[in-house]
Amino acid sequence: MNTHYDLIVIGAGPAGTPAAMAAAQFGKKVLLIDKRSAPGGECLFEGCIPSKVLENAANRYFEVVESKRFHIDEEHPQIHWEEVLKDKDEIIKKRSMGALMQIEKLPTLEFRQGVVKFVDTHTLRLNEELLDFDKAIIATGAKTAIPPIKGDALEKVWTNRDVFFEETLPKEILFIGAGAISCELAQMFHKLGVKTHILERSERILKHVGEDAALAVQNEMLTSGITVDLNVTLQSIDFTDEKFVVRFSQNAEERTLHYENVLLATGRVANLDGLELDKAKVEFDKHGVIVNDKLQSSQAHIYACGDAINAPKFAHTASYEAGIVIHNMFAPSPHIVDYSKNSWVLFSSPQIAVVGLNETDAKKHDIDIDVEIYNYAQDARAQLDKSPQGYLKYIINKKTKVIIGIEIVSEDAASIIGEASLIVANEMSAMDVMKAIHPHPTLTEAFSKLAQQIFFKSMMQRSRG
Repeated sequence: MNTHYDLIVIGAGPAGTPAAMAAAQFGKKVLLIDKRSAPGGECLFEGCIPSKVLENAANRYFEVVESKRFHIDEEHPQIHWEEVLKDKDEIIKKRSMGALMQIEKLPTLEFRQGVVKFVDTHTLRLNEELLDFDKAIIATGAKTAIPPIKGDALEKVWTNRDVFFEETLPKEILFIGAGAISCELAQMFHKLGVKTHILERSERILKHVGEDAALAVQNEMLTSGITVDLNVTLQSIDFTDEKFVVRFSQNAEERTLHYENVLLATGRVANLDGLELDKAKVEFDKHGVIVNDKLQSSQAHIYACGDAINAPKFAHTASYEAGIVIHNMFAPSPHIVDYSKNSWVLFSSPQIAVVGLNETDAKKHDIDIDVEIYNYAQDARAQLDKSPQGYLKYIINKKTKVIIGIEIVSEDAASIIGEASLIVANEMSAMDVMKAIHPHPTLTEAFSKLAQQIFFKSMMQRSRG
């Protein structure tokens, strides 16, 4: 007889691992499967965590290099890249082993490594073993989208899965694509003295980010010396004489670049290869597994979440979805997934942090809005830190006065988006924000400053009749 489980979870990343652990806490017999030997997913091994280790090192190094801004004379700073990589490996190992220890504390939860595929709607094959399940969760994450590019060197280019494991600091990198991954990594390596260059097919970088925020990062890149070529049509990538030869057209002009390293970051696609979803009669398209607002697939007992579906691709969003899935599987009343209060951070320079709806989203929902902005150029803390670029933006429902979205562009936006998330999640107005007395001088003071700005503007409008 086949081994039977109440729930099988495919993928042990930020979606699959918490889902499996929560189901086990309900007393269910659960199997968590991943292609890796330990839980963590791409976020831990090849994404969020390794990138932030390297970015932290780069930022500290750059602070020393630029310490003359604060009248500090620090000559000949060096970064020991091999030691930075050791830190990365130790943090990854510690976090992965910590997750594994948590799993082992749950007696009804089992973790196994292997390649899995569906046999039918209630059966999986793990390696060569057949497993039966009552319910399943597909949480296999995403991978780099590889566009059709001519040339003989596409298999040699880097993706984010490669660049974090280079034993020596590269001298130059050409980035193809100007999304979050490219922009973060290009700025990080540039701070370490690496020659960086971005090619982007659109008219600006970060096309999925608000235009004001994207242009703030783009201007910082150009000012710092990063080369950015827009409106590019990539033609081919070859490899000759130890260098990549990249041919492209731009504004009807044919161009060729020669670089030692090329990193491809042209978007993400759901990682569904080899699952044989058709045998389980699970519908999917180019965006991933097709799910309803309860995160059920076309088979009601098979759910999907995280980067395997067409939804915001963030680790914290995947964990939120995992909670929705487990609730809908085992609790009496269903929950509906709601991304209107989702938050995210782009660890660029300056950082971009967003929660809730932006102007475009509000228009899609037919919401009449007011947009109010506080510029950090007037902020005491930003001036003290010599980082006055950026702004805090409120997106306000004109009818209800509720702040439905907040956008922050600042060198420390990641540290203050938490308060913004609470404002949006609790459907607060500017008057509600004014009730909080923020300490001075801090960047969070801007929340009440902008609220006061809105209040006084409203009072002036009323006095004018």
